[in-house]
Amino acid sequence: MGALSLAAATSASAAMTVGTFLAKAAPLRANPFTALTNPDYQVLKAEADAATRELRAEGAARQAAGKPPIACMPDGEKIGILQMLGGLDALSPADKKLPLKQGYAKVLSRTYPC
Repeated sequence: MGALSLAAATSASAAMTVGTFLAKAAPLRANPFTALTNPDYQVLKAEADAATRELRAEGAARQAAGKPPIACMPDGEKIGILQMLGGLDALSPADKKLPLKQGYAKVLSRTYPC
């Protein structure tokens, strides 16, 4: 899995669901000019980065074990936060109950299938 551009970290034990992530992101998306000053910005940034790092580590472990990758992102390709949010928005209601990492893995596998 190639580099993914997102943001900072929280512990895996405090993993947020896709639905919660999208609900907290909605006000920031509605008013992007004040997003950086919104207290939820850092929380969302940390959650997105934690999911990204965990997926990278999982991808490396899968590769080392000879298992197929989660997604086949071209080298040098990056997924931006707006693309990530759009992919999460498109998930089914059941998938929106998943932890962010699992929902994001679904987005990546649909965006960059192997």
